[in-house]
Amino acid sequence: MTQAEPPVPVPAIQSTPVQATPPGLPRRQAAGLALGALALAAAAQPAAAQVAAPAATPAGGAQQVPGGISYRLIGRWDTARLNRILTTDTPAFSGFQVTYTPARTGVRLYRISYPTFSPERGNRPVVLTGLLAVLEDAPPRLPLVSYQHGTVYGKHEVPSFPETSPETQLMIAQFAGQGYALIGADYIGMGESTEPQGFMVKGSHQQATADLIPAARAVMQAMGLTDTGLFLSGWSQGGWVTMALLERLEAIGMPVQAAATASAPIDLWLSLNGFLNFPRPIDAPWTTTLFILASFSFENYYGMPGLARAILKPAHYDLSLRAYQGLPFDPAQVPTKLRDLVEDAYFDPQFFGESAFGRQMAANHGYRWVVRTPVRNHYGEVDEVITQGVGRLAMEFQRAMGNDKVEAISAGADATHRGTFARSVPAWKTWFDQLAAR
Repeated sequence: MTQAEPPVPVPAIQSTPVQATPPGLPRRQAAGLALGALALAAAAQPAAAQVAAPAATPAGGAQQVPGGISYRLIGRWDTARLNRILTTDTPAFSGFQVTYTPARTGVRLYRISYPTFSPERGNRPVVLTGLLAVLEDAPPRLPLVSYQHGTVYGKHEVPSFPETSPETQLMIAQFAGQGYALIGADYIGMGESTEPQGFMVKGSHQQATADLIPAARAVMQAMGLTDTGLFLSGWSQGGWVTMALLERLEAIGMPVQAAATASAPIDLWLSLNGFLNFPRPIDAPWTTTLFILASFSFENYYGMPGLARAILKPAHYDLSLRAYQGLPFDPAQVPTKLRDLVEDAYFDPQFFGESAFGRQMAANHGYRWVVRTPVRNHYGEVDEVITQGVGRLAMEFQRAMGNDKVEAISAGADATHRGTFARSVPAWKTWFDQLAAR
């Protein structure tokens, strides 16, 4: 984890005691409302031949498209930069040497601002940001990949700030630099969002990622571009978000060609129980981060006042709050042992399961529906965050009912959390290429 970017104010956390019985959660209304509005806005634009104007837009100069959507050029990366990411920067980030197909041409990078809403907060309207990356001189038709990013502390370690997001850099080099349009939502509370972070808050993640798709398509249409099909991918937290997004898109009938993940924690209740009660010698010391971000996020978004104080020990509450809010803090002061951070009661499986926190974690799954889209879940055999059982869980669950749409694929006996990502990305590319060529 890296030190947070300059903070954006967020609402103060309430400090009243957590209720013994969790309060009623706000009802999630139809997700199609925002999606439909954005799709109509995109459809309202005239079909155009390829347009050169967006490429000439000066960095920082925003352009508008219908539906309250804007976009601005934030950078251009040439082939030398893209191939350096593939050959030097990514191996340094992941610790793994992987052979990637080289970038063919440079890319233009855009930050999109788009309207959406937060279902958990009474459908509160919000404006979020995300990335669009396309080839210089892009052909008028090209496949589209939506990438969902992993867990970060810093507000700007997200796709639309690619200079500070190594995982996004790899996706840009491997996909945008090789003929795909690449998009990636920053998520609520991240990027330029002024909302509190909504870590692992399922409905808001689904909405943020689903609404970016028609917004990006509207921007692409303004550039004279259209996509030939949608693919989904994500790593770590983003793997869970990818599965949650797929669930939403299948429910509203938006076609998806395929979805692929790496190290996806698709059952949060299961994973947190493992960290609490069945720790492994290889468990990452930063798993404490998951409890910090989730406790404050759930308190804010699910109406559970005092939740963070109930979960986190008093000695670490203030530091944890600063980390969640994106204020400067010393990462070295964050406990690396759950026993030092989390109140003892939560190590009782029955207490955890019956608690407001545990019950919401169980509800926020990313696999318990009948999947209709081809899915590949990649997992590492020595992943310090995701067990092999979690990596194979969606496939085993679907196969238990006779459904063969989900396949679990090992990234190798030596694949760590980052190593699984580094090895999975070229495998995603090969698979997506095959499907896009049909």
